[in-house]
Amino acid sequence: MEGLLPLAVCCLALVSSSLALRSASETPPGAAGRVARLATRRALAALRALSRTRLVDWVLSTGPGSAAAREMCSAPLARGLGVAPDAAAAALVAGVLLSSALAGLLFLTPLASIVVGAALCALVAARDAAGRRRRRRETLAEMPGIYRTLSVAMASGQTLAQAVEYVGAHERGPAAEVFARMSLRLRCGVSTEDAVALLAGELDVPGSQLLAAALVISHRTGSPLRDLLLRSARLAERQGEFERMLVVRTAQVRLSVRIVCLLPVVMVGTLTLVSPDFQQGLLTPVGMGCVAVAMGLDGVALALIRRIMRGVG
Repeated sequence: MEGLLPLAVCCLALVSSSLALRSASETPPGAAGRVARLATRRALAALRALSRTRLVDWVLSTGPGSAAAREMCSAPLARGLGVAPDAAAAALVAGVLLSSALAGLLFLTPLASIVVGAALCALVAARDAAGRRRRRRETLAEMPGIYRTLSVAMASGQTLAQAVEYVGAHERGPAAEVFARMSLRLRCGVSTEDAVALLAGELDVPGSQLLAAALVISHRTGSPLRDLLLRSARLAERQGEFERMLVVRTAQVRLSVRIVCLLPVVMVGTLTLVSPDFQQGLLTPVGMGCVAVAMGLDGVALALIRRIMRGVG
């Protein structure tokens, strides 16, 4: 998604270059760099103006939109230009709109704009879902080591705040970042119960509530709960093994489900882009009704399959 940031900036720079060239028409030949910088500044100003619209506010309020904006802000180009999250979201919106408009001009039909815009929005949502699944797997893989580190730290006489700070400083990954934030909250004066509750809410792993209860009990009683933490580490390892085994055993089924569910959508989108006859039929009430019914049945089948797989998992 970070590729949409230079696309939007370049397109807005091209749009604003005509205004910049007016002011640079009487400058010496070596002023091309100043013209480019002026066009870039005006493009960034256009992004900041777009970031104050309700559309960008809505994009930032969604999970995939805010995640894509944060990812774009972390890109080297965005850091060099000093792009804020709202400007990154504006660049995302501008990139989707400009790509949709270019697709409509390229294929000479407004349906192409709709198809490309929907595909880009689906790509943003898919990347966010894949990122959340990846972070959850990484967190699950970290939990056994975190349980053991907490057990060693608290058994050596450290307080809860010191043990949490030790975990946040010596572990790496999403789970360690959650413990580092908890340590910062404790330093800022947040109560232990509130900090542990926030920790349990941020850790998207099974057993987070048990870990929170164990930390609160250890804080109130002074007990290190070494055996409980070590047993939790072993259970987390076994759960990780079972989940990996389940993923391997159901890999073919998951792939088949994705192909079966995505194939009608891809076929409709491809035919909409390349077939004039399909475009004419799609614009009729009967064509739109048939496509809507097909997409609805596809969505119902996907929901049923997800429910069955969630029950099995």
